[in-house]
Amino acid sequence: SHIWGAGSGPPPPAPPHPSAAFLGGPDEGPPCSTGPGWAGEGPGASGKNQHVCHAAARLEMGSLWEEFNRLGTEMIVTKAGRRMFPTFQVKLSGLDPLADYVLLMDFIPLDDKRYRYAFHSSSWLAAGRADPAAPGRVHFHPDSPAKGAQWMRQIVSFDKLKLTNNLLDDNGHV
Repeated sequence: SHIWGAGSGPPPPAPPHPSAAFLGGPDEGPPCSTGPGWAGEGPGASGKNQHVCHAAARLEMGSLWEEFNRLGTEMIVTKAGRRMFPTFQVKLSGLDPLADYVLLMDFIPLDDKRYRYAFHSSSWLAAGRADPAAPGRVHFHPDSPAKGAQWMRQIVSFDKLKLTNNLLDDNGHV
């Protein structure tokens, strides 16, 4: 699995703002549908399902994430798995308080390149094409499923999430 910060590639460009909504916020994607189904599927394919139409997530500790990104901080990922630091935490809003939601996190490759670290220039250099991407793994938040009201009540923390470079991991690590 190619994970930024695991020594597999350069850090991605900084997002426009770390606290920007990224879970189907009001400025993202097509308008909400009135029918059932998720965006791109079935009768509600004209837009987002009404239960996620206005969903948004604000990254907590955004300034710390910005500072880590600015410094190019990386973490060493092990076969046994290592917890992320800083912990990924978000404040959710715009969920239907009575609807059930499952929260999960996954990681996708930044690009299709393999990188090597050049110590003389203290930078990452492209070194050919990456291995084919391993089947994606996801981390389900341990409180899932839960009502929208519960998710919006407090900061949601993925503090149990562990990253691993073990492609055969069966412990629920990503």
